[in-house]
Amino acid sequence: MGKVMNHEEMVVEDIVKALSPAIYNPAGSQSASFAMVCAEGGDMRYFVNGQDPNASSGVLLEDGDIVELPSIYHIKDFRVIKAGSDAGKIVVTYEV
Repeated sequence: MGKVMNHEEMVVEDIVKALSPAIYNPAGSQSASFAMVCAEGGDMRYFVNGQDPNASSGVLLEDGDIVELPSIYHIKDFRVIKAGSDAGKIVVTYEV
């Protein structure tokens, strides 16, 4: 396990969201090499290949699920969107 460098939280609604480059790859600092995404609230769907998910396509992410992103490439290509009627929330911890 690496050293925690930063974290972010975002509400996931009807618009596809990506993780924030300014947080996982800050200017003048080392970029993250691992991230852990924790899901809260409503169902969401995600992809880690840069493709945009939609409400019925993508890997299902439910309340309490954890997704590990094992490289900067997975982190850059993570996309998520709301899959049900309630918004979700993700909490992401980044490590170097």
